[in-house]
Amino acid sequence: MPLRARRPLVALALALALGAWAGVAPAAAPASATTTTTTTTPAFTLADTWLLKAIGSEAKVGSVHIDGTITQGTTSISLSLVVNGDGEGGGTLTLSGSLIRLKRVGPLLYFNAPKKFWVAHAPAAEARSYGGKWIEVSALDARFSSFDQFLNVEDLVTAVFQGHSTPLTVSGPRRYRHQPVMIVADTSTVQGKTSTGRMYVAARGTSFVLKIVDRTPTQSGTILFSHYTKAVSITIPPEPINLAS
Repeated sequence: MPLRARRPLVALALALALGAWAGVAPAAAPASATTTTTTTTPAFTLADTWLLKAIGSEAKVGSVHIDGTITQGTTSISLSLVVNGDGEGGGTLTLSGSLIRLKRVGPLLYFNAPKKFWVAHAPAAEARSYGGKWIEVSALDARFSSFDQFLNVEDLVTAVFQGHSTPLTVSGPRRYRHQPVMIVADTSTVQGKTSTGRMYVAARGTSFVLKIVDRTPTQSGTILFSHYTKAVSITIPPEPINLAS
């Protein structure tokens, strides 16, 4: 088995920052493929109970602030977002010094990246046309699924432990930012190298997620969740370039 097959935070962030940009012009939908997998259902544990409580709580969010830093090698990504429970939201992503603005309103995604970022990650024609301008695409476009997942707090929390190869554990209650939390964790060691994922879940009141930490020998990510409150209004940016069709 390859080292740490489950890499949700890093994989999502890198796909969000890099994968969607090359060839952003509308493309034909890829042909569907059928795969067959064999899985073994593990025993349900207390850790699973806390994870499901956290996912269920995030499904009822009005809005929440999401801030984080994710690194892989020399690539560093910073996130600062405000997202609603219905998947709408907005904020910024910073990649290697480039500030990228993001929004989702209804079924549409919007992003605005500086020209220097387009020059580094997209064909020259797109860099000239789209640098510093708002781009509008469909949230259903598979190339932008990582945008959608980071702007949907329930999906993000659900993705954290997807594909974990060892049983989850839970510890606590412990104190985090002056409140009790339960820590759901996944730890695996492959070829002598240990990787860990931890989710801090409020142990009192609504089981909101407060922090996610992901660590491997080559990758790391920390995401903070704060300011749980009522939904906020997200506005459509001015004069976007429509690539949704």
